[in-house]
Amino acid sequence: MTYNLSTNDSLAEVFARLANSKLPADEKIHILLSDGEHHGLEHERLFYNLPNPLVIENEFGDSSRCALRSENCEAFHKDTENRAVLTFGENCTSVMLKNFTIENTHVKTCDDASLGNQAEAICFHCQNGKLDCEGMRFISRQDTIHVKGFSRFKNCFVTGDVDFIWGYCDTSVFENCVIHTRSDNRGSDRPAYVLQSRALNGKLGFVFINCDFTADDRGENAQIFIGRSQGTGKPTSVDRWDSIALIDCKISERYDLALWTDENGTRAVYPEKGSAFVGWRQFGTKILYSDGTVSEYDDKFQEKHGYTMSENEKNLLILRINE
Repeated sequence: MTYNLSTNDSLAEVFARLANSKLPADEKIHILLSDGEHHGLEHERLFYNLPNPLVIENEFGDSSRCALRSENCEAFHKDTENRAVLTFGENCTSVMLKNFTIENTHVKTCDDASLGNQAEAICFHCQNGKLDCEGMRFISRQDTIHVKGFSRFKNCFVTGDVDFIWGYCDTSVFENCVIHTRSDNRGSDRPAYVLQSRALNGKLGFVFINCDFTADDRGENAQIFIGRSQGTGKPTSVDRWDSIALIDCKISERYDLALWTDENGTRAVYPEKGSAFVGWRQFGTKILYSDGTVSEYDDKFQEKHGYTMSENEKNLLILRINE
């Protein structure tokens, strides 16, 4: 079943019709978005929760020409699955997004401690499903992407300022993506973090392959880290493991050379030391300077919980990903 949506059409109405249509669970749904500005639901989520395989893509294949935008956040709706622009529920099996932009337009007006600023562009709230994204742009500030289950992002752009990639995933792979830390609209004297992994116990977690980590200029003393801990992972916990891997990635000089942070010992990190398949780990990292030059990363600066993989370990990790 195929739907062609112009900017005058409502994706919410399409989802509602599908939910009531009683289609066979194996019937594929294909939604083609025209170029232009498509509107989500202001202060509400767009919600898809069917087992039918779903593809949403821009018909001309250019994410800069096609966008889905709206504002939603924790201040309007509590809990992760309710505050995104676009949420996929627990019944989903296979979702593919291609060549358009999803932006949560929320602008921060309060302190992060008040718990009102979390504002996902996308929430994949499905532990047993698979999400594939290609040529996409995901824009928000705090918590831009939340994923469970299995996901793969290829040739995508992701931006935010705090924990803007996170989730309780099994495995989430980013290939050839640009991960960009943006300035905080309230001023750039606050620390920034790309990731907060809450990966499942013993699973690979978040893996970045040939990605570029870039950043706005947030000032001379700015603190920007690749990852921080949620602080409650344990050997016996179902999730909340700090599992992030960097493979052959380039990182802007604007990031802290420690890469990771336990925030001065205030958050416990688990696993306490990374290894080939779990924890904070990296291989082949390079530092990208503002003049365009690149140098090898010196892992003597890596935070104490981080681990440098051998080439053999890196190859074994990639094999695991592709099993």
